[in-house]
Amino acid sequence: MGIKLETEIKEIGRLEAIRIANITLRWCKRILGVNKRKRTLVTWYVRKGCGEEDTCGEYDATDNEVIIHWDNCIDVKELMETCIHEWTHQNQPILTKYDKYPGCYSRNPYERQARYAEKKWLPICWKELQTKINKQ
Repeated sequence: MGIKLETEIKEIGRLEAIRIANITLRWCKRILGVNKRKRTLVTWYVRKGCGEEDTCGEYDATDNEVIIHWDNCIDVKELMETCIHEWTHQNQPILTKYDKYPGCYSRNPYERQARYAEKKWLPICWKELQTKINKQ
């Protein structure tokens, strides 16, 4: 049967979710690139959320870290979208320009760009990775 985008995270479990997130983040690094203006190389962590049930991911611009909370994602689609979303932030000038747009999170142009990237890149990412994801 295999893993599909609609496959729920609770169905595949922790190890498989972490594996899929790592595969997706490596794809992001290769395809979307890294921000060369950063003083440190980007690192990422795939870990359990700490009680913040609505936070699937975050980007720490100070430490140049992408953090994915695998257990807060409903399904594989949301997990992969979160990886793409947070990776997009890694390529943005978050430290210097993000806060120039106070107010509504959903209207921030950097959030809009990250949501657009999810929609643009997910079909391409899934097409390239679904065979790898389904290899056991």
